[in-house]
Amino acid sequence: MILTVTLNAAVARTLVVPSLTLGQRHRAPESVTLAGGKGINIARSLRALGVPVLATGFAGGRNGDAIRDGLSDAAIPFDLVEIEGHSRTSTALVDSTTGVQTEINEYGPEVTQAETREFIRRLEHLMEYATVVVFAGSFPPNLDDNFLAGLVLRARERGLYTVVDSNPTVLRSTLRTEPSLVSPNQHEAEGAVGFDFIEEEDFVRGLSRLTELGARGACITSPEGHSYLTLASSEGVISARAPRVEAVSTIGSGDAYLAGLLAGLIHRDLASVDAVRLAAGCAAANAETLGAGLFEARRAEELAEEVRVETRRSRDAALEPGRV
Repeated sequence: MILTVTLNAAVARTLVVPSLTLGQRHRAPESVTLAGGKGINIARSLRALGVPVLATGFAGGRNGDAIRDGLSDAAIPFDLVEIEGHSRTSTALVDSTTGVQTEINEYGPEVTQAETREFIRRLEHLMEYATVVVFAGSFPPNLDDNFLAGLVLRARERGLYTVVDSNPTVLRSTLRTEPSLVSPNQHEAEGAVGFDFIEEEDFVRGLSRLTELGARGACITSPEGHSYLTLASSEGVISARAPRVEAVSTIGSGDAYLAGLLAGLIHRDLASVDAVRLAAGCAAANAETLGAGLFEARRAEELAEEVRVETRRSRDAALEPGRV
């Protein structure tokens, strides 16, 4: 079972607003409201792929009730700690005429020491049934950046496969715990390693730097649909290019990618190259839908067949076609 941890869950609203103009009144002809936050998005994507998953974290107030209802509607098992504060709302505006997306994310509520202790107690219990723990997304504003590092260490001590997908500051603080995999997007990875990615070689350097800082494996995704992966089990780098699709919204595509990668590597025990194909197929399928993690597994499998994959056998070797 894969356990996803969302410490700052949200009610996620995505609205389609054609010809969005600031200062003007608009009508949204299409919208979707879901339980959100990166860990929950990953859980919904894993559920679409038929992977056993459970979601945990914090949730409070009416939005907390809506988050629980959303997880129930999606048939995702959950164990969320009830908090006094009100869970946040995240709003995404998708301009269907230009394809431009605008996201407005609230900071979220603080959590008390008692709520934090209760969460840790429940997490310790849930980890007894997990093989993988995914720590994803932002934090309650009053939690220290090192809080996540402590959680990763607890999971590592149990021998679990640990995954971290968070902002650059939190990511850097957790690297010293040697997580099994970190999965930042390009912007987050640049912030964590301290330099911009301009050429393809920069992504490879970024992976190398993340592993030098402690990660056993690392994956970086770009806005253009490219991804770069290195794992502890291999000295090589796998790069992939997702197929072009008629994109509705790319919100949550990075989460779908990570879910597909874990489904392939852990649940299906696929070769790394094939797991990357599935991951990129999930990201592309997600882009065809409005709302994170609402894609169909069959469509993701179809798109996975179109994914272009290359492997770099060593740091000095040229990129060459990966195995089919």
